Amino acid sequence: MKNTALVMIGSNLDAESNISLAIQHLSDIFTVEKMSSCLSSKPVGDKYKSPFHNKAIRIISTLDYENTIISFKEIERKLGRTPESKQSGLVTMDIDLIFWNGDQVHRDYDRFPFVKKCIDQLND
Repeated sequence: MKNTALVMIGSNLDAESNISLAIQHLSDIFTVEKMSSCLSSKPVGDKYKSPFHNKAIRIISTLDYENTIISFKEIERKLGRTPESKQSGLVTMDIDLIFWNGDQVHRDYDRFPFVKKCIDQLND
């Protein structure tokens, strides 16, 4: 079965390089159909000091919902994300599933204008 996922990727540490690496890793597992432009956003919360770079991608997954998310977490770990690094405000990679087969599954689409802007570019 093919599933369509709209995904946000972001980083505030060597962001351009980490976003490129994340896309390469995602391309090894999924079919990447479309990408948004890259947007910069101010950090939200006291622990994040550096701005984030963010990009949305539309992928086709032959995996189910749970295994798609597991794949995202594995890529985050490969790129150096740890619970400690997030607590220190350094996020090498954050991959969030926002829409799954047309259903919104993550509230960041409604919470952050940059997420909505990037995701909406995939539907143009």
